[in-house]
Amino acid sequence: MDQRPPSQPPPMGKTSQESTAPPPRCEAHYRLLVEQQNDLIVKVDTGGRFLYVSPGYCKTFGKREEDLIGQRFMPLVHPDDQAQTEAAMANLYRPPHRCYLEQRAMTQDGWRWFGWSDAALLDERGEVTAIIGAGRDIHDSKLAELQLLQTQRMLELALEAGGIGTYIADFTTGEVFADARYLAQIGYQPEEIAITDEWWRANVHPEDLAGFTEQTGEVIHGGLNVFTAEYRFRHRDGRWIWLQDHARVYERNPEGVAVAVSGLRIDIHRRKEAELRLAYHADHDPLTDLLNRRGMWHVIRGIQAQGQRGHRPNAIAILDLDFFKCVNDTYGHLVGDQLLQEVARVLSAGTREADWVARWGGEEFLILMPDTTLTQARGFIERLRRQIETTPFLIAQHSLSITISAGLASSHIEEHDSHEAFVSRADMALYAAKKAGRNQVCTEAAEAD
Repeated sequence: MDQRPPSQPPPMGKTSQESTAPPPRCEAHYRLLVEQQNDLIVKVDTGGRFLYVSPGYCKTFGKREEDLIGQRFMPLVHPDDQAQTEAAMANLYRPPHRCYLEQRAMTQDGWRWFGWSDAALLDERGEVTAIIGAGRDIHDSKLAELQLLQTQRMLELALEAGGIGTYIADFTTGEVFADARYLAQIGYQPEEIAITDEWWRANVHPEDLAGFTEQTGEVIHGGLNVFTAEYRFRHRDGRWIWLQDHARVYERNPEGVAVAVSGLRIDIHRRKEAELRLAYHADHDPLTDLLNRRGMWHVIRGIQAQGQRGHRPNAIAILDLDFFKCVNDTYGHLVGDQLLQEVARVLSAGTREADWVARWGGEEFLILMPDTTLTQARGFIERLRRQIETTPFLIAQHSLSITISAGLASSHIEEHDSHEAFVSRADMALYAAKKAGRNQVCTEAAEAD
């Protein structure tokens, strides 16, 4: 309840109306015992008026006994707790005629939390005649409890808002204990599936499993206490989704081997797709969907390094559309853009799977041909030159013809060959092809054909 006081500490076991006779010896002893308690003892009538208050109660509330007797206790109760206090009082009129209630009350030190154990006194007919309450100051523990609840609630809201699942992995049994959000990320309901380490690994994307397995090994055998990874995982409907995993070891055996970890798992699929789209657009030409200059430089560096390590030749061709400015001047830039798109499709379809095609800038294209000699590259590019020359491009009801000039260069395997020098030799060969009359292929340090 709250401040439910016992006046003359009620005779133990007495159920009849209170007597005006002097209290028996045992009751005097009982009163002495009550008044020595630190707990607050009160007795109130059925109207909630004080019949008895212990000295401890008076001291806590800074009031004299004569000021409290006959007054209602409810005004001392915090307004936010009065409704539940009244409900608890009402329950005392039904078996078992006892209740426990936590409430705030205005003491001489301000609002404080108390825990009250209340019991109803019954007469011989079983009707309530008074209520005895024993209260204890629980202010500090209650504040700590409320703070913990608030922290838990904030954490729960954060996990819910972030779509973050939690789990515990037991390495001794291979079991993974996951919450509902963890399961929802991959399309399952609670209790629908038993997650084990074996099942989990079977559903990680094959391209991501090796890195994950290596890091997990470091965690288990003591080299790493914190695990962070991004990987693709198979959703229940069969698609791959991106997840981010954060885990920490919280138990190791005497040999230092990890026994269990707890972790958070976040669905980052949308973010990852956005990152991949940004990365794609950073390296690709928006008009032709080919690699742009930036993207092709990355590829050239990697391919050339591989070729030098393996002593394998690579070839580059730079192609330029002849007299492309005339197309723009005659038909407009929209038609010119569509012509560039059509030529890009011909180049992409006409090259090998291992080749890389980029829009190098303006009307120039670059083709990187790994593991290809200059003679082989010349045959490939000559075939593309003839195909473009003989293809009528129907654009906006206009049948357009175009030719290309091309310059070829090969990587120099036996000497240090920078990627800038590699591309520069192809560019100089292109200049030679243009100078020689266009619509032809030139190789580095060779005459135009």
